[in-house]
Amino acid sequence: MTETDKQLLIELEYGVISQAIFLKRFSVDIKNDAVFVQKEMEAAIKTGDSDEIQMTISLIWLAGDHYRFLDLLNELLINPNHQGHQTIGRALQEIANPATIPFVQKALDTNFDYLEYTCSETSAIAKWFSWLLYAIGTKEAVDVIKKYSLSANTGIKEEMLYRLKKIKNDI
Repeated sequence: MTETDKQLLIELEYGVISQAIFLKRFSVDIKNDAVFVQKEMEAAIKTGDSDEIQMTISLIWLAGDHYRFLDLLNELLINPNHQGHQTIGRALQEIANPATIPFVQKALDTNFDYLEYTCSETSAIAKWFSWLLYAIGTKEAVDVIKKYSLSANTGIKEEMLYRLKKIKNDI
């Protein structure tokens, strides 16, 4: 991504330019070039620089069709070097792909240490993940909810028990 591209992202973020103007002026047609977005995101993750990662995540949202970036979104769900976890979780919930389940498990195993920046209670964060697993809806996803309904972490345990009750009511 060029310095001009980065400046365009900043201008878009601050409302100086519209999304249409951004897409017109950006050096690459990101709506049609998923490979560019993928490579830029991988490079940003490799740097570990939270500002770079946060900026590059914007490309995923601007490119649309988030399913194309499932692998990146899964990795970003557990990557501590940004502050977009809730938005990423919501996008993964909409995609509802079983490939996300191992990443949710990894997140639940951390007790959300890397999500302290949210200033949210454990139970609130656990809710993101219970909804994500619920949206996936496979037996494997429900098994993960069951597993973490036995968690030593009270916030996780209570949320997963709550979600299990909702699942039983849906049947």
